[in-house]
Order: sequence, then structure tokens, then C-alpha cells
Amino acid sequence: MLTAALFAGASLAVLLAAGIGARQAVRRIEAAHPPRGEFATIDGTRLHYRRSGDPSKPATLVLHGAASNLEEPHMALSGVFGQEHVIWLDRPGLGWSQRPRGDWSPRHEAALIARFLEALGLERATVIGHSWGGAIAMRLAIDHPGRVDGLVLVAPALSAWIGKAAWFNAASFWPVLGPLISYILVPLTGRSQAAAGAVAAFHPEPVPDAYIDRSALTLLLRPDIWQANSRDMANVNTHLECQEHRYEHIGHATVILAGKADTVLWSHRHAGQVARRMKRAEMRWISGAGHNLHHHHPEQVLDAVRQVRGELRESVRIAGGAA
Repeated sequence: MLTAALFAGASLAVLLAAGIGARQAVRRIEAAHPPRGEFATIDGTRLHYRRSGDPSKPATLVLHGAASNLEEPHMALSGVFGQEHVIWLDRPGLGWSQRPRGDWSPRHEAALIARFLEALGLERATVIGHSWGGAIAMRLAIDHPGRVDGLVLVAPALSAWIGKAAWFNAASFWPVLGPLISYILVPLTGRSQAAAGAVAAFHPEPVPDAYIDRSALTLLLRPDIWQANSRDMANVNTHLECQEHRYEHIGHATVILAGKADTVLWSHRHAGQVARRMKRAEMRWISGAGHNLHHHHPEQVLDAVRQVRGELRESVRIAGGAA
């Protein structure tokens, strides 16, 4: 009995020490990567965003992927998009943006983003979506087509039942183990895992210098952000099953960029097959590109935006002539 009591006491002491260390790690992450943009409160939800470029030009909305935040695509694209009018958004629940309580899905997220655009006084925007951000961009076009004037999807995640998400996403909500993962293990050990994940996301291309810090990727290691992302990924197949049958009804000009060497998802199904089903989609394969291709091929992303905008102008011209 005494041995068991001593063991329990020692375990509790270790757990408390680990909890204190994890909280300190979270504070260091927040101090290293404070919000660098503005906040907009939409229906009681605080969203963080950055706005760059010439506001008199047509707007481009950039939606980052899973486990990320606005600094990730900003790091990759801000140089070539310097003269464009760009809204870089921390997707709800990630970065420094809040997520409403209750049920959450791409449908809910698209509705909140549509209201966000309205609050900014933007009638519509060309939407760039990377990875899981591509799924959200598609949902925005499905449910709020008037807010979208074209789509550029970068290595998008679009089709369901390719495989299950990583086990730890669901495990983050298990009794006992879930809080241990979210509140202690992730803040204390997550940086090394993020570095390994970056190698996979860029393969076969190199990871940019100081990528983890410059992209503020460790913001994911805060417990509430980790759980928001884990919930998305734990339900990813169900979310995509609910919307993938509607892609062929999207009428916006769309360019999909992907690399066949992507090791994060099967590009042929997520990009190639979806492009063939859509009314006005063009598939562009980038030789040797990995999942995070926007870092090594930013000009291709800008060219795609210009193409869908050109198609929009042409359709408006034709419609005007017909009128």
C-alpha cells in the first residue's frame, strides 16, 4: 500500500511538473508569434487577418491548410503578390482566430468566411485554397457563389475515403489520454514532430530555411488550436463525403495546381479527377512539386489567379455584349 501511494504521489508530481512546463512552452510560442494583423468580430467570433497590397484592386482571399495559419502562405506568396490586394485569413479555430462552439464543418466555416468578406466590404474575391483550405474554398463556392469570382486550388484535399487521418487526431478527444496529448505532450514535444511533418509536406522539394519559425507553425501546439485542427482532421472523410458530389455544379473559373510527387495526398484523385468533373476547371501539373508547392512555385499561383480573373472579365464582356 505504501509503495502504491508513493508511486501515485510521484506520478502526480511528474504530471504537475509536465503541466507547468507545457504551459510555459505555450507562453513562449505565443510570445514568439503574436498576432501581426487585424481582428474582425463576426457574429461574436473574433477572426484574425492581414490585408496587403492595393485595396483598389480586385481582392484575393488566401485560405491556408490544416495545422497551419496565415503566416504559412504569406511567407510563400507575399513577395509575388506584393502589388495585389490580398486578404490573408487565419481560418476559424487556427492561428489567432476563434472558432464558435458547437458543431463545426466546412459548411459552417464557409458561412462564417462569407460573412467575414461582407464585413470587410468585399462583394467577392478570388479564393486561393491550399490543401484543406482548398476544401473550404470549394464549400464557399458551393454555398456562397456570389462571394467568389474564381478559384485557385493548391494541392487541394477534395475527395473522401482515401484513408483515415492520423490516429492522434481522434485520440486527442479520448478520456484521460486526450487531455494528456493536447495539454502536455503536444506543447512539450510537438516542435520536433512539426519539423518532421514539414519534410513530408515539401518532399521531394527542400524545406525553406527557418520554415518552422517563419511560418509560425508552432502556434498549432497551443491546446485549443490543436484540438480545433484535430477535430477537423478526425472527421475529414465525412466532411468531404458531404460535399464532393457537388463539385461538378461549381461554375466558377478554376485552376488546380498539384504535383504528382505529393506524398501527403494522392493528387490524381484529389486534383486530377475533380478537375475533369468540374465545368470550368483547368488542371496544371507541376513537375517535381510536393504538397507545399506554393513555396517553390509562387509565380504559378499568381499566374493562375490572373487567368481566372481574365476569364471572369471575358465572361462579363460577353454577357455585356449579349445584353
